[in-house]
Amino acid sequence: MMGWRFRVSQASKLFSRKGLNQFIVGHLKLIPANARVLNVGAGGDIQALTEACARKYGFSVVSTDIDPARKPDVVDDITQSSFPSAHFDAIVIIEVLEHVVDPLRAAAEVQRLLKPGGSLLLSTPFIFPLHDRPHDFFRYTKYGLSSLFSGLEALEIRERNSWPEAALVLLARAAREPNATIVSAPLMLALAFALFPIAWLVGRLMPSDFATSGYLLSGRKPQESEAAGALT
Repeated sequence: MMGWRFRVSQASKLFSRKGLNQFIVGHLKLIPANARVLNVGAGGDIQALTEACARKYGFSVVSTDIDPARKPDVVDDITQSSFPSAHFDAIVIIEVLEHVVDPLRAAAEVQRLLKPGGSLLLSTPFIFPLHDRPHDFFRYTKYGLSSLFSGLEALEIRERNSWPEAALVLLARAAREPNATIVSAPLMLALAFALFPIAWLVGRLMPSDFATSGYLLSGRKPQESEAAGALT
């Protein structure tokens, strides 16, 4: 029983996490050796990928989570972190912000924890089903994210997929619902795969930013001199 559900879960990620690994690796490979990286949200594929990049590119990474059951390196809350200020060269927050009860405090903590010139990598859903119930609190537009992280410079926020592809993500994720069966789940996934070329084409013929599964965000904490200059 668990075997087919695991396979369905992995297959659905081909839709819901399209381009996510490339985004993470593309930024982490630019981090200098011996840098210190914070990964917020322990366990799963993202931590494994971040740690693999750490081994390959020579930086160190510590993973945190508020849930000890996820076996983080450090049990810590990103809204009130125990780490000292200006401690990290980069912070990775992938598919976590929607689970944070106080995003304003989390954004302030990111700013505090980053060294001047340090970078933030973040992804969060927009048009996306409920998950990790009941700890799924928020959805963000790109304008909301821009406001939350307005203290960062070189801020770049882009859609994770097109609006037709976002619709297919809903179909693929429905295959993971508890009431999906060994018959209905593969059918929903097969339909999503069959429709993908059409969704891809429609998204390019009728581009629009009105819907997407989520956003990819990168930004950099200003150098202290630049921050001081902005205040004068």
